[in-house]
Amino acid sequence: MRRSCFLLAVLVLALITSHSSAQGSGSAANYTSRALTRYAHGDLDGAISDLDAAIAFDPGYAEAFYNRGRAHHDKRKLDSAIEDYNRAIALDPRLAPAYNNRCVALKERGELDAALVDCNKAISIKPRLADAYSNRGDVLLLKANLDGAIADFTRAVQINPRFAEAYYNRGVVRYMKGDLNGAISDYDRSIRINPRYVEAYCNRGAAKRGKGDLEGAIADYTAAIGFNPNHTLAYMNRGLARMLQGKQKEAELDFDRCLELDRNMGPLLRKRIEAIKRQLEPNR
Repeated sequence: MRRSCFLLAVLVLALITSHSSAQGSGSAANYTSRALTRYAHGDLDGAISDLDAAIAFDPGYAEAFYNRGRAHHDKRKLDSAIEDYNRAIALDPRLAPAYNNRCVALKERGELDAALVDCNKAISIKPRLADAYSNRGDVLLLKANLDGAIADFTRAVQINPRFAEAYYNRGVVRYMKGDLNGAISDYDRSIRINPRYVEAYCNRGAAKRGKGDLEGAIADYTAAIGFNPNHTLAYMNRGLARMLQGKQKEAELDFDRCLELDRNMGPLLRKRIEAIKRQLEPNR
């Protein structure tokens, strides 16, 4: 669930980097090893160039196609990524991470049923692949299967208790189901694992506000802003919480900052402010 308060699951870099001579020629393995180093340093174009060379040396090298797919995926070239994952799977039908990554790419392309098939396949090959459960949970959430999503996020954290994104995603679903205490508990866990998890602070703030804990909500929005001073939603939501406290001047400062960062937030901000005013009317 990414790039909103839903945060999509991210794969770790622990890839298959040691290869026997049967898996790829020495030159192909060397290019792949260098590609992984470049990938780790954010040099996606350099990684792709090395993987092109690895594939030229050994067109049957499944891991080179898989890793090139990852680099294309990170560049948001979904069609190229899926094509490479397809080639990797054709060469090695037991390569669970390729099914898992193709699941994510298909989900991002809106092909939820096909994505679900790939997640299921990854899990059938590697039943303890925590990322695959988390990614399947994302797909099930998009298909409005909330209980199924919670079950998958729960399985992901059972396998990997340090999986901050899976706790966060389960918190999102619990919030959607009205389980504010459960959501806060999950956001607590994700923040303990990753103290700089901005979206977890934002969503925990929303859950605390839902429980009437305005001071707690403001503290979380403030923490989010501390880590990301350009987070428009954090300013907006902190302003709304301050409005509920009757701190109109402080609220207006937050609203002004929100609009300075993104003028397009105006319609949403006005809608939220009107909702707060209606909420406060019975108390006037």
